Amino acid sequence: MRNKTLIITNPNASKGRALKKEEAVVRYLKKKGLDISVAFTNGQGHAEKLAYNALEDGIRDIIALGGDGTVNEVANGIMHSPYRSEARMGIIPTGRGNDFAWCAKIPSDIYKAADLILDGKTRKIDVGVSFSDEHRDGMYFLNGTGFGFEPMVNFKAMEYKRVNGMMSYVLAFLSILKNPPEGYSLTLQLDGGEKIRLKTQQISVMNGIRMGSSFKMAPPAKIDDGLFDVMYTKRIFKGFDLIKLVLAFLRGDHVEDKDRFGYVRAKRVDIIADKREVECHADGEVFSRSGKDFSIEILEKTLSLFS
Repeated sequence: MRNKTLIITNPNASKGRALKKEEAVVRYLKKKGLDISVAFTNGQGHAEKLAYNALEDGIRDIIALGGDGTVNEVANGIMHSPYRSEARMGIIPTGRGNDFAWCAKIPSDIYKAADLILDGKTRKIDVGVSFSDEHRDGMYFLNGTGFGFEPMVNFKAMEYKRVNGMMSYVLAFLSILKNPPEGYSLTLQLDGGEKIRLKTQQISVMNGIRMGSSFKMAPPAKIDDGLFDVMYTKRIFKGFDLIKLVLAFLRGDHVEDKDRFGYVRAKRVDIIADKREVECHADGEVFSRSGKDFSIEILEKTLSLFS
């Protein structure tokens, strides 16, 4: 006999279409005999509080029904809890990009995703955690964190209220293309070793493969290998070269381009910018709009995911 399962739902995910999917999923799971309760989010950060409080109340199976933002907040609620080792997390993807669900091979079909929860099988996955002056307690992420051009596009895509999916990122890219970032002077350090001086527009520290619905930032990445896949641009791109850069991310073939891109693996990444100006996201959520010093660590196989 399984204990109660909490579904944390973002009713605004996918421009409000998630609410109808939530009703269908709840009916389906209850029909299959699962003891379900539902909690709806009412704003930024609420899903994290709901997940944390659920663990405090003895619930151990927590499902995120929404997009990457909801998944990130639920994961943070679990990871900040003293009961995180007992928790089991599930995902019903109903958001704009659903990047981590795709990386974790969770079906986009809500009923097939629900079947994974019904089967009750889990696997341990890696979790990243980022620290900065703004986040001294750390912000956890499942998919990846990006610095520079990538978060600029992501933050712009978040502003669109009537555009969903990849199209929102395409429009955001075209908007940023008019005034692309000049690049950041910074030091990149991997696993506390050699320091690499860079003038770069983009650094992606990935646990998963994909960002922004279709951009394969780290094609070889695995979510349970105990390593980040770190990609960075080695020079500044402008105009048509910037378009070619984005096309390379869509194809995922930038990994082999040693002249324009660096690609390495590490357990810890430190980024120290020359001045406080770097924008950063974690799983698509705002981590910093003007930061300088960042430390990112991987926690190997620390979260149980229905998969």
